[in-house]
Amino acid sequence: MTFFFHTKQVILGLLLCSSALLVSVFYFEYVGGIIPCKLCIWQRLPHAIVVFLGIFALVNNNYRLIISLTCSLTIFSGFLLSGYHVGIEHKLWPGPQSCSGIDALNTLSPDLFLETILKAPITKCDEVTWSFLKISMAGWNFIFSFLLTIIWSQTTLQVFKTSKT
Repeated sequence: MTFFFHTKQVILGLLLCSSALLVSVFYFEYVGGIIPCKLCIWQRLPHAIVVFLGIFALVNNNYRLIISLTCSLTIFSGFLLSGYHVGIEHKLWPGPQSCSGIDALNTLSPDLFLETILKAPITKCDEVTWSFLKISMAGWNFIFSFLLTIIWSQTTLQVFKTSKT
């Protein structure tokens, strides 16, 4: 019984961490006016998925093991994606060419195409738009995702051990 409540508390804490991260990036975007690049937006997805799956894990005990494992893998993918983005920011490897491109270029007339280009805010994946302690947002996501991966993995292992008994 004690483990049951402990596991729920850990999962709730992990959900709050991912939720706080999402709230922070939305705050920076909508209040701070920092426009995210394509990779920044992709890095939000693992945290959003974990929040939704984690809520389900808190409500339903039957699928807690598979949800914990899925959350571990999802946050690990976020860790890899943020690491990829940090590498691009530090010029360790090139980023995707479409990182600041405009979709549906073939469907626009030349005048609309030029107008779209001139009005579009451009945020490149290899440029740091905000940093704290010389660490970019992608870098902070890399650190937090690494820590969350470790904790989700330990939680998954604990859930697995208790499900065997």
